[in-house]
Amino acid sequence: MFSSDDLKSLHSFLKSTGEGNLKKMLVGAKMSEAHLRLLVKVARATKEDEFAAHIEADTFPKVKFAPAETTIKEGFWTVCTDACAKVGLLTYKKSA
Repeated sequence: MFSSDDLKSLHSFLKSTGEGNLKKMLVGAKMSEAHLRLLVKVARATKEDEFAAHIEADTFPKVKFAPAETTIKEGFWTVCTDACAKVGLLTYKKSA
């Protein structure tokens, strides 16, 4: 759905951008503050390649989940990638 380079670029952006600015950009309709906190937590706990692999496989690294984060695990990556695509941080790959 997304190129590996886009996902790695997203990882770098998440790690280098303050949470306040990320909140202004990404929190909205489906993406909650809990989604954002978990997304940043995963970005900080992984390297670029691992981050991209977790998105592609719909999995999570070994991180401690807060109660609010546990409830949003299902469908988490779809919500996050859609929010990132909406603001131009990710670009959907065209199907062949």
